[in-house]
Amino acid sequence: MDIERYAGIDIGSNAARLIIKDIHPLDNNKFFLKKRVYIRLPLRLGTDVFSSGIVSNEKIAEFEKAMKIFREIMDYNNITKYRACATSALRNALNSADIITNIKNFAQIDIEIIDGYEEAHLLYITVREFLKRKKIYVSADLGGGSLQLGIYKYNEFIWGHAFETGTLRFLTNTVKREEIRKLIKKVSEIKNEYPNAQLVGSGGNINKISKLLRKKNVSYKDLILLYKKLSIISYSDRIEKYGLREDRADVIIPALKMYIKTLKFSDSDYIIVPKTGLADGIIQKLFNDDFGCEKLKFRLPSILS
Repeated sequence: MDIERYAGIDIGSNAARLIIKDIHPLDNNKFFLKKRVYIRLPLRLGTDVFSSGIVSNEKIAEFEKAMKIFREIMDYNNITKYRACATSALRNALNSADIITNIKNFAQIDIEIIDGYEEAHLLYITVREFLKRKKIYVSADLGGGSLQLGIYKYNEFIWGHAFETGTLRFLTNTVKREEIRKLIKKVSEIKNEYPNAQLVGSGGNINKISKLLRKKNVSYKDLILLYKKLSIISYSDRIEKYGLREDRADVIIPALKMYIKTLKFSDSDYIIVPKTGLADGIIQKLFNDDFGCEKLKFRLPSILS
């Protein structure tokens, strides 16, 4: 029997990821998704964009080669359906339209730039199986370009927004003070409106932090201790002693600082880390649409005050 396969491509500010999952049938007309391929390429589109407003020609050439690799891997695996989503870097790049056209011609991959609401929606879909039915959750996904916040219940997505306070923006000194004020204000509003909400973290930074700590529930104290350990040693020592990749060893410091602040201002005890990301959510959405899974309720995007 032929197995259907879905692919999700996440084109972030720090890296591009390809995930391929098989759809396996179970009894009673049910299915489950099993990961087959995971590839991460450290493109760092955000380094160019946040400093100059565009992706450089050199980085575009690297981007095209990366997408060609993804296309060949998808063809080799006989993908049934895929979706490629770009987030903060291409949302901000002045030459994003030309880049998307070039990628389509060069690698036969259609790239869709999604907004912060859609990004939070996809992250919600992939963590939904970990949620309790009567709880309120606040999601926090910190990438290179933005901190993605979302609010949801088990069966209802309530709100989502991307704040331009990502790790690469801190490394390039391009975070605006007004954006930080908006983030702090919104986190305080969430705390007041949903005082018992549980914090859920997703994406590469918190997944790596969870792995280093060997904990699925990461507390404020855990983050502080890890920050102290990593911040006093050199970049090269983080790579050697902790096995961090070159493109993670620098951004993990601002990532820890942002998660520490988020926990502090949200008044949460810990962050639940189910170790998922945007590419997982892309695939789950494709699966839900094709197999007629339970329809979820989504409110219209809120306007950030």
